[in-house]
Amino acid sequence: MVWAAIHGEEAVTLQAAHQLLRTVHADDACAVVVPVLNPDGVLAGTRQNARGVDLNRNFPGANWSPVASPTFWSTSMTRTSERRTLLSSPGDAPGSEPEVQALMALVQRVQPELVIDLHTPLECLIATSERARPVAQHLAEPTGIRIIDSVDGPTPGDSSTWMEAQGVTAVTYEFELVAFPLLWHRHGEALTRCIVERR
Repeated sequence: MVWAAIHGEEAVTLQAAHQLLRTVHADDACAVVVPVLNPDGVLAGTRQNARGVDLNRNFPGANWSPVASPTFWSTSMTRTSERRTLLSSPGDAPGSEPEVQALMALVQRVQPELVIDLHTPLECLIATSERARPVAQHLAEPTGIRIIDSVDGPTPGDSSTWMEAQGVTAVTYEFELVAFPLLWHRHGEALTRCIVERR
C-alpha cells in the first residue's frame, strides 16, 4: 500500500500519488494507492483533520498518548525539537477518527506486506525497523536520499508503530520541499518501484 496526505498541509504528496496512478497501468500494479487520507485537512491547508486531530498521532499503537502532541509550524524547514511549537490533538481515544478507522479496515482487508507513507519536507526515508531498512535502501537507490531510523522528537500514535505491530513493514518517504515537476523528476522512479516490483 502507498498512501498520501495524512497531513493536509503536505498536499504535494497527493500530487505524487495521483501522478503515480496516471503513470502505472492497473495491470502492472501490485499495490493499493490511497492518494488522500485527510481530505478535510487538504481543503483547509492544515495538518489536522476537521476535528483538529493529527491523524498520524491517532493510531492505536502501544505508543499512543492522550496528551496533545507538539508539532512543527507548517512553514518550518528546520524540523528540530525546539521548533515543535504547535499542539495537535491525538483524538479522544486511540483510533477514534473515521479516517484512521477506514485506513485500518483497509489494511486488515488488503493485508499488505509493505506500506509506504508519503510526507514532506524532511527529504529522507524513515525505516524504524530492521526489516524496513532493505526496502528503504531499495527506494533510495534512484534518488540518493538519506535513510534514518527516527525523527527528532516523539511521534506517539504514528501509523508506522501500528503497522509494524500488525506485521506490516512500514517506511515513511519524506520528500524535500520543491516544485512538483522537480519532485517527480527525482522521485518518480522510486515511487514506481513501490507499486510494480513487489509481487
